[in-house]
Amino acid sequence: MKFAFFPGCVSRGACPELYTSTVKISKILGIELDEKALESASCTGAGVLQEKNQLLGDTLNARNIALAEKQNLPILTICSTCQGVMSQAEYRLENEEYRAQINETLAEEGLEYTGKTPTRHILWIIVEEIGEKKFKSLVKRQLDGLRLAPFYGCYLVRPSKALKFYEKPERETCLEDLTEWVGATVVDFPGKTACCGFPIVTINEKAS
Repeated sequence: MKFAFFPGCVSRGACPELYTSTVKISKILGIELDEKALESASCTGAGVLQEKNQLLGDTLNARNIALAEKQNLPILTICSTCQGVMSQAEYRLENEEYRAQINETLAEEGLEYTGKTPTRHILWIIVEEIGEKKFKSLVKRQLDGLRLAPFYGCYLVRPSKALKFYEKPERETCLEDLTEWVGATVVDFPGKTACCGFPIVTINEKAS
């Protein structure tokens, strides 16, 4: 399986362990990451830009996806915010008139967004493509006795229509599934799908 790798901004800055671990486990899982396909990609806007200028934010995401489409590769993401923002853009771009408006801008760079190139978080790819049986066969050390409380945040669970939960219901429980597949015990808690406050940290740090 080969993907255009979209690591996002945070995995190269605040969370370098996310990038490093992704590269390592991808080799074990048989996932090929093409880092050059999106080397000129921009930030998704993280939902913050979209609050100010949705058209600009969606244009940036359409451009990123169009870059992968030019290489005939689906996109693999590792950042929940990136995935959520890109999925929301894809959902709005299903509108033909809106898509045509954005493609006018992309045409200046020789790009076109058609909606045929999927963007998928690595969690979804593991659950949907690799599956429980193969994944378990690759586990080198079971995490027996370890209790883990999966945290999704908000971008990987809302809005469900944009994230295609109606087509892929397993996406709603992917973290719980993977936790069990490595032998750990899932601990449920009310805040697992709550916002972490990131979108407002620069506006109201105390509330965040």
